[in-house]
Amino acid sequence: MRPTDKRILVPVNGVRASEDAFRWACHLARQNKAELHSVYISEIPLEFSLNTELVQDNPRGEQVLSRIEAIAAEEKCRVQAQLLQARHAGPAIALEAEDRNMEMIILGLSYRRRLGPNPLGSTASYLLNHAPCQILFWREPPLPVATWKR
Repeated sequence: MRPTDKRILVPVNGVRASEDAFRWACHLARQNKAELHSVYISEIPLEFSLNTELVQDNPRGEQVLSRIEAIAAEEKCRVQAQLLQARHAGPAIALEAEDRNMEMIILGLSYRRRLGPNPLGSTASYLLNHAPCQILFWREPPLPVATWKR
Protein backbone atom coordinates (compact mmCIF):
# COMPACT_ATOMS: atom_id res chain seq x y z
CA MET A 1 0.00 0.00 0.00
CA ARG A 2 1.27 3.43 -0.87
CA PRO A 3 1.20 6.09 1.86
CA THR A 4 -1.19 8.11 -0.34
CA ASP A 5 -3.85 5.38 -0.41
CA LYS A 6 -6.38 6.78 2.03
CA ARG A 7 -9.62 5.05 0.98
CA ILE A 8 -9.88 1.24 1.12
CA LEU A 9 -12.90 -0.88 0.15
CA VAL A 10 -13.19 -4.46 1.41
CA PRO A 11 -16.09 -6.48 -0.01
CA VAL A 12 -17.15 -9.23 2.41
CA ASN A 13 -19.27 -12.35 2.04
CA GLY A 14 -18.92 -14.18 5.33
CA VAL A 15 -16.19 -16.64 4.38
CA ARG A 16 -12.98 -16.79 6.39
CA ALA A 17 -10.91 -15.35 3.53
CA SER A 18 -12.99 -12.16 3.46
CA GLU A 19 -12.74 -11.81 7.26
CA ASP A 20 -8.97 -12.33 7.13
CA ALA A 21 -8.67 -9.78 4.30
CA PHE A 22 -10.75 -7.33 6.33
CA ARG A 23 -8.64 -7.84 9.45
CA TRP A 24 -5.48 -7.16 7.41
CA ALA A 25 -7.14 -4.08 5.88
CA CYS A 26 -7.79 -2.81 9.42
CA HIS A 27 -4.05 -2.95 10.10
CA LEU A 28 -3.30 -1.10 6.86
CA ALA A 29 -5.96 1.52 7.53
CA ARG A 30 -4.71 2.14 11.07
CA GLN A 31 -1.09 2.31 9.95
CA ASN A 32 -1.84 4.74 7.10
CA LYS A 33 -4.72 6.65 8.72
CA ALA A 34 -6.94 5.53 5.86
CA GLU A 35 -10.74 5.36 5.64
CA LEU A 36 -12.02 1.80 5.64
CA HIS A 37 -15.25 0.83 3.91
CA SER A 38 -16.86 -2.58 3.64
CA VAL A 39 -19.78 -3.83 1.54
CA TYR A 40 -21.85 -6.97 1.45
CA ILE A 41 -23.56 -7.49 -1.90
CA SER A 42 -26.90 -9.28 -1.85
CA GLU A 43 -27.29 -10.66 -5.37
CA ILE A 44 -30.86 -10.37 -6.66
CA PRO A 45 -32.02 -12.98 -9.22
CA LEU A 46 -33.28 -11.68 -12.57
CA GLU A 47 -36.87 -12.68 -11.84
CA PHE A 48 -37.05 -10.01 -9.11
CA SER A 49 -36.86 -6.24 -9.35
CA LEU A 50 -33.70 -4.69 -7.90
CA ASN A 51 -35.97 -2.75 -5.52
CA THR A 52 -37.32 -6.00 -4.08
CA GLU A 53 -36.53 -6.63 -0.43
CA LEU A 54 -35.50 -10.26 -0.37
CA VAL A 55 -36.06 -11.06 3.27
CA GLN A 56 -34.17 -14.36 3.14
CA ASP A 57 -30.95 -12.63 1.97
CA ASN A 58 -30.84 -9.52 4.15
CA PRO A 59 -30.43 -11.27 7.53
CA ARG A 60 -27.31 -12.99 6.19
CA GLY A 61 -25.88 -9.68 5.00
CA GLU A 62 -26.66 -7.99 8.31
CA GLN A 63 -25.01 -10.89 10.17
CA VAL A 64 -21.86 -10.67 8.01
CA LEU A 65 -21.64 -6.89 8.45
CA SER A 66 -22.16 -7.22 12.22
CA ARG A 67 -19.21 -9.63 12.30
CA ILE A 68 -17.11 -7.16 10.28
CA GLU A 69 -18.01 -4.34 12.68
CA ALA A 70 -17.00 -6.60 15.61
CA ILE A 71 -13.64 -7.32 13.95
CA ALA A 72 -13.15 -3.58 13.40
CA ALA A 73 -13.82 -2.96 17.10
CA GLU A 74 -11.33 -5.69 18.07
CA GLU A 75 -8.73 -4.11 15.80
CA LYS A 76 -9.54 -0.60 17.07
CA CYS A 77 -10.43 0.51 13.58
CA ARG A 78 -13.39 2.48 12.24
CA VAL A 79 -15.36 1.10 9.31
CA GLN A 80 -18.29 2.25 7.23
CA ALA A 81 -20.21 -0.94 6.44
CA GLN A 82 -23.04 -1.14 3.93
CA LEU A 83 -25.45 -3.74 2.55
CA LEU A 84 -26.14 -3.38 -1.18
CA GLN A 85 -28.43 -5.20 -3.61
CA ALA A 86 -27.29 -5.89 -7.17
CA ARG A 87 -27.55 -8.44 -9.97
CA HIS A 88 -23.87 -9.35 -9.77
CA ALA A 89 -21.27 -8.60 -7.10
CA GLY A 90 -18.35 -7.65 -9.40
CA PRO A 91 -19.98 -4.70 -11.19
CA ALA A 92 -21.57 -3.51 -7.92
CA ILE A 93 -18.19 -3.49 -6.15
CA ALA A 94 -16.52 -1.66 -9.05
CA LEU A 95 -19.30 0.94 -9.15
CA GLU A 96 -19.15 1.42 -5.37
CA ALA A 97 -15.37 1.91 -5.58
CA GLU A 98 -15.80 4.46 -8.36
CA ASP A 99 -18.68 6.33 -6.67
CA ARG A 100 -16.78 6.58 -3.37
CA ASN A 101 -13.40 7.39 -4.99
CA MET A 102 -11.70 4.35 -3.44
CA GLU A 103 -7.98 4.03 -3.97
CA MET A 104 -7.76 0.32 -3.21
CA ILE A 105 -9.99 -2.75 -3.12
CA ILE A 106 -8.91 -5.72 -1.00
CA LEU A 107 -10.79 -8.89 -1.91
CA GLY A 108 -10.54 -12.09 0.11
CA LEU A 109 -10.62 -15.29 -1.95
CA SER A 110 -11.17 -18.80 -0.69
CA TYR A 111 -8.74 -21.34 -2.09
CA ARG A 112 -10.36 -23.51 -4.72
CA ARG A 113 -8.84 -25.84 -7.24
CA ARG A 114 -10.47 -24.60 -10.40
CA LEU A 115 -9.80 -25.66 -13.90
CA GLY A 116 -10.67 -23.74 -17.00
CA PRO A 117 -10.49 -20.16 -18.17
CA ASN A 118 -11.75 -18.52 -14.93
CA PRO A 119 -9.72 -19.84 -11.98
CA LEU A 120 -10.42 -16.76 -9.81
CA GLY A 121 -14.21 -16.81 -9.96
CA SER A 122 -16.55 -14.34 -11.61
CA THR A 123 -16.32 -11.50 -9.04
CA ALA A 124 -12.52 -11.50 -8.81
CA SER A 125 -12.15 -11.80 -12.60
CA TYR A 126 -14.53 -8.92 -13.17
CA LEU A 127 -12.68 -6.71 -10.69
CA LEU A 128 -9.30 -7.65 -12.14
CA ASN A 129 -10.48 -6.27 -15.49
CA HIS A 130 -12.75 -3.40 -14.40
CA ALA A 131 -11.76 -2.04 -10.98
CA PRO A 132 -11.27 1.74 -11.09
CA CYS A 133 -8.39 1.54 -8.59
CA GLN A 134 -5.70 -0.79 -7.27
CA ILE A 135 -6.93 -4.25 -6.35
CA LEU A 136 -5.27 -6.62 -3.97
CA PHE A 137 -6.36 -10.25 -3.70
CA TRP A 138 -6.01 -11.97 -0.31
CA ARG A 139 -6.20 -15.68 -1.04
CA GLU A 140 -6.23 -18.42 1.56
CA PRO A 141 -3.32 -20.84 1.33
CA PRO A 142 -4.00 -24.14 -0.44
CA LEU A 143 -5.05 -27.13 1.59
CA PRO A 144 -2.42 -29.82 2.11
CA VAL A 145 -2.53 -32.43 -0.67
CA ALA A 146 -3.73 -35.12 1.75
CA THR A 147 -7.04 -33.21 2.29
CA TRP A 148 -7.97 -32.85 -1.38
CA LYS A 149 -11.15 -34.61 -2.40
CA ARG A 150 -10.78 -37.15 -5.14
